[in-house]
Amino acid sequence: MYIPELKYTFYGPIVLFSILIGIIVACLLMHKAGVEKKNAIYTAVLTFVSIITFSFIMSFNLTKDIRKVGFVGAGGALGLIIGIIISVLIHRDHIRESICAWIISAPLMYGLSKIACHIAGCCNGIPYSGHLAVSYGAKSGESFFPVQLAETVCFLIVFALGLILYFKLKDKLLTASIILMLSALTKIGLEFLRESHIGQTISTYQIIVFSIAAGGVMAIYFINRITTKKGDAPV
Repeated sequence: MYIPELKYTFYGPIVLFSILIGIIVACLLMHKAGVEKKNAIYTAVLTFVSIITFSFIMSFNLTKDIRKVGFVGAGGALGLIIGIIISVLIHRDHIRESICAWIISAPLMYGLSKIACHIAGCCNGIPYSGHLAVSYGAKSGESFFPVQLAETVCFLIVFALGLILYFKLKDKLLTASIILMLSALTKIGLEFLRESHIGQTISTYQIIVFSIAAGGVMAIYFINRITTKKGDAPV
């Protein structure tokens, strides 16, 4: 695959569209669970702002250059977790289903957003010239592993698995925890296929990803404890 150097890559619109698709799916799942419409809307707004805010904050901390600030998956995931937890603790409307709906929608958002990276060539995989190799006009036609497309495929599979578990398992918070950790492990594994990872055993970014997922699981466990104490039995 050859990606020519483009004057405009549609990076921003694609990322925004990916997040909005995920939000729509999360809201539909909340609606199906019986969450009031107003609570779903308030959750969507709060979580969207949180995703964008934390993504940009982490991007700036990683690049130290405001001109290079973009969408960072780990920051977006942190924002999503914080946003949904704050929201459900405020409205307390089908807490377990709401949390699960947003957690399983996160891989969909991230997977679709990597299409923007593939087109823009803002990041690339390890040098590679085999099947499905990608080359960029902006990078002298060098050939790389299509790590962005691999991320899209893998995270869409994680999302599909999340949907199956959502409708099969009664314990929604268990489903959320499984998908959260599976997403983290998928991201950590795919990082090894990035050119920026060459020469490293475990990168700082991989540690950040695992820490966010572990923190999210701990927060889910805490919410499960406090809601169960109030007689809100797992469903």
